[in-house]
Amino acid sequence: MSSEDNKTITFDKPKKPGNKKSIGWIIGVVVLILISITFILPTTFLASNHEIIFGSIKGQDVTFTNQYLQTQASMNASQYGANANSLQGSYSIWNNAFLSTIANIALGEMAKDAGAVTTDNYVDRAIVSSGFYSNGDGVFDAELYNNASNYEKDTFRSYMENSVPATLVATDITRTHSSNGEISLVQELNTKGRSFDYVVIDSSLYPEEDVISYALSNPEPFMQAGLYSVTAATEEEANAIISSIENGEKTLLEAADESQVTTDGDLGNVFRFTLENNLVNADDAATVFSLAEGEMSSPIQTYEGYTVYQLVSAAHMPTAPSDEEFDEARSYIATAESEMMNAYLDERAAEFSARIDAGEDFFTVAEETGLSVTTVASTTPNPSGFPLFSSFQMTDPNSGLTNATYFNTEYINTLYQSDEGTVLPAETLTSGARLITRVGAEESANTDSTYISTMYSYIKPQMALTDLQEAIFRDPSFEDNFASVFFTQLMGSTN
Repeated sequence: MSSEDNKTITFDKPKKPGNKKSIGWIIGVVVLILISITFILPTTFLASNHEIIFGSIKGQDVTFTNQYLQTQASMNASQYGANANSLQGSYSIWNNAFLSTIANIALGEMAKDAGAVTTDNYVDRAIVSSGFYSNGDGVFDAELYNNASNYEKDTFRSYMENSVPATLVATDITRTHSSNGEISLVQELNTKGRSFDYVVIDSSLYPEEDVISYALSNPEPFMQAGLYSVTAATEEEANAIISSIENGEKTLLEAADESQVTTDGDLGNVFRFTLENNLVNADDAATVFSLAEGEMSSPIQTYEGYTVYQLVSAAHMPTAPSDEEFDEARSYIATAESEMMNAYLDERAAEFSARIDAGEDFFTVAEETGLSVTTVASTTPNPSGFPLFSSFQMTDPNSGLTNATYFNTEYINTLYQSDEGTVLPAETLTSGARLITRVGAEESANTDSTYISTMYSYIKPQMALTDLQEAIFRDPSFEDNFASVFFTQLMGSTN
């Protein structure tokens, strides 16, 4: 029997329409296929003989030429669409393909250690269930399979042969059963919670007169220009758009209407610092702002692709900034002058806390100082993010406490160990804002035990997979060099 015969699926029993995949198979695919997409590399790179090594696990390198990595990166290319060739898109494409390959190697080694073996028949069934050869109704199409090239069949079969052992391990792990008492414990703990109220002091409070004063002293970032833009995936495509505009075939705005980038078109008046934030090379903003009215730029690399800008109105200082423009300016100042903004926020927070210490009511002080109070419904203490407990992600409408407690066990303990009515000292969030919280009463957080018992069977497998993924990426043998290799060798390679 030839090798080609060995790689052909036989159809002794036709599949029934709508035949469901096993939950184990679906979960296995979820853990192995994090994101699958492709990226078109420069021809100079494809001609290179260099071996690109992104990292390793269990002593096995993950190289650019790894067949599993390549197949993983190309299976669902359509998911990324026009963004596949942007810098951000290509990074996500390859990074997730790399992590998926790492997971597959680690799980494959676990399967090997456990003595798990697969048969040709099992691989056949896995290919049929994978959806790779399904029709528009999601049902396996034997004709579609038979019409595929031998190369495609062999490549996908090899991919599945590498995937199946890992899938078996993932499936077995999701079926593990913990103590029957766990549900009862979760139900009991989920009835104990606490409510909270808080205010946020952030850069949006910075006075308009101070924004104007700063802008007049530092005018360059606050200059505005009226701009149109159109973006293409590659520099060549962007140059083709310029040619069509110069030939009178279309205007730039008409080209923008055809673009798949939603931010293209009439941008209105754009701050120079806002434009800089969109450019891979911030210095290119000077080129755009120095254009003559009506003139187009050459393609400029942005985080969405290659963008052509047309200057509609020359650079100028805004005369009557809108509320949105003031907010943009405040955000810029908070970044550019962090010490100055931090001093202002500390001063405002100290003033608020001083009035509370003097015996004034939290809600009265908030109202008189123009601060909005966010109320957080009774929430179970949940420092580990256990999905069956309530959490601030569910109860905090403005995410202030969500951010303050993220990886901050000390603050969580303070929240739940303080007496009712206590107003805690200002907590600095990752955004730079100050959060001042009033501790509320101990209340029932969730008395719906039916919800917990119902959701347990669905959430438990997901929790097992999350723990498995974390264990893989914390393995001492896992070496992740992806970021440095991507930027220095993959994107920067010319020979």
